[in-house]
Amino acid sequence: MARLLSVPNGLGVVSMEPLSGPRAVGAGGSQSVSGYVQTSAAAFGLWRWQFSFHAMRESEFRRYRGWVTALHGGANATRWDFFDPDQMRPAETGYDIPDFVRWDNIGGRDWSNGEPWASGEPWKPTPPLVPMAAIAAAGSTVIRLGSQFWGRILDIGDYIGFAPFHLGLYTVTEVISPGNYRIWPPLRKSVAAGDFATLRPVLAMRLESEDSASAGRGLVTADSVSVTLVECLDYDVREYWTE
Repeated sequence: MARLLSVPNGLGVVSMEPLSGPRAVGAGGSQSVSGYVQTSAAAFGLWRWQFSFHAMRESEFRRYRGWVTALHGGANATRWDFFDPDQMRPAETGYDIPDFVRWDNIGGRDWSNGEPWASGEPWKPTPPLVPMAAIAAAGSTVIRLGSQFWGRILDIGDYIGFAPFHLGLYTVTEVISPGNYRIWPPLRKSVAAGDFATLRPVLAMRLESEDSASAGRGLVTADSVSVTLVECLDYDVREYWTE
């Protein structure tokens, strides 16, 4: 059985690009007698991204090349914690702080007893979760969020995901009404009344092919290394991949 791997800690992304949009299936076209061409495509498809990383050396590069090797050209998948560098600022998501403060300016949080993790590191600040206001079946393209925090202020282009145990990245394509949104792609998994929406989605992704990862090493550092990853659907991950 294939494995679901974790990305090495500290692997820094310096650029990210969706390649040709999410892959389309069922695309086609028709032409009228007047010469007008109508194109069409199914609403389904897979995300395909290219991620480039900062210059690496020593242990960091060893972890990177080990991760790339373990993906075996797409045979194994990896959990990808998707970070949108253009996501809402903390004040927009419900934090009681000045509007100019960005996520990288907020200090970590300790446990409720005032202590950090055993490693000495605190919790990393993240946007609050928003509860679902209605259930939605797998394949749905319309969702309803609660009024808490940022639930009613999403707009076209915002990236969201769902929790817990939901692998998928979605973008808002239409604001039907505050809290009621059309998303793309269709839901990879149903969302229940006790689920939450998140601004930090998690996907499962695999290498597109054996040539989809670079690991060249210069004399000083490994520069301009990148990977091209394709989404693995939630139900496929649960059937074919394991820890």
